Amino acid sequence: MRRITISGATLGIAALLLSVRMAVATEITWPSFQWSEPNNAPVMRALKKSFEQENPGTNVKDLAVPPAVFWDKQMTDTVAGNPPDVVTLYDPEIRQYIEAGLLEPLDQYYKQAGIDKSELVQTAKLAEKDGVIYGVPFQVGARALFYNQKLLSDAGLKPPQNVDELLDAIRKLRKPAAQQFGFMTVSKPGNQSVAYIEVNALIVGFGGGFFKDGKPNANAPQTVAALRFLKTLYDEGLIPRGMDANGYRQLFIQGKVAMYATGPFIAGIVAKENKDTYANLRAAPLPLPGKTTMAVTVFLGVPKAAKNKELAAKLITRMLKDDIQTLIVTDGKTFPGRPGFVPANFVAENPWFKAIEEASLSAKSYAPDGAEQYGAEVVKIVGEHIETMLFENVSAEETGKNLQKALEGFMASKR
Repeated sequence: MRRITISGATLGIAALLLSVRMAVATEITWPSFQWSEPNNAPVMRALKKSFEQENPGTNVKDLAVPPAVFWDKQMTDTVAGNPPDVVTLYDPEIRQYIEAGLLEPLDQYYKQAGIDKSELVQTAKLAEKDGVIYGVPFQVGARALFYNQKLLSDAGLKPPQNVDELLDAIRKLRKPAAQQFGFMTVSKPGNQSVAYIEVNALIVGFGGGFFKDGKPNANAPQTVAALRFLKTLYDEGLIPRGMDANGYRQLFIQGKVAMYATGPFIAGIVAKENKDTYANLRAAPLPLPGKTTMAVTVFLGVPKAAKNKELAAKLITRMLKDDIQTLIVTDGKTFPGRPGFVPANFVAENPWFKAIEEASLSAKSYAPDGAEQYGAEVVKIVGEHIETMLFENVSAEETGKNLQKALEGFMASKR
């Protein structure tokens, strides 16, 4: 019998090839626009580093994707059966993916991580169907009234406590010669997803909603009152006109806008780009009659057709551990998926966060109530009517009626 001799060099090459194959087999793909965001990227990189250290041979592939193409590409790839291992989903998307049967159940991975769903924020329920969990809440972007303390103080104003005081302050703070505004929100056609979120903060703040219990609610008195408030701001030139969200947010960062109804992401951007504005940044509950607020919750999920489902599921549930939850607050400057991880010294150093913490515990989802899976279509319908109201001078009352009819027709088409 012929004896086969294998040299050490041959064994070394074989081991190298095997290690290369193993590395490829354990690569977790996680494309997201958040990899390039100044507040989110440090948290995600910390999770990536910890997970790779705890799971030798695993590589979390961080792929920064521009927001303009991200959502369509993610859905197209997932439906086509070639998804990434981790998908990023907002409130409407998590319901859409669940209803379409695209996501892997995560209950066993929650159990392995020692996390009970009762520990999660209120909006996390969107990731659950028939008692099964399909997503991990990354962060909660509850809306509050962010304001520049210096601009208000210089004008002899205090943070407004009701809608009349808010409108009065907005008018007093408008200084055309200095390009200064008291408030900002959507004031240019296009990007209906952003416009919907911006406007919905006001709608919910007034106690209204485009949907209620799965039925269109656009002509409700509270919804129309919010539309009227928005139209007043635009008609009187009280908000920056003709600017997209990035444009008017830059004005806020530069200290040219006094107040903004938005989420904690703005604080992370301001902290990085303008220390003076950040030193004067404060937040308070929305001073609107409904005494309610909304939130955008960012979820992470694992597609059923993902190549590395088990590792991906362990990765995203790893985010719910104490260390990363604390980092979401301190580095990401936003509220995490599990309450109870806000350090007292962080609030003392960042006084605006107290209002965000309070809002995050009770905020409603911005997705259409009871029709969350139709979010993309509803956003388009609402966006078209908001643009018509602002830029074609249709009254708030008429807009409410027209929008109600359009939404009722849409829902009838789904029966």
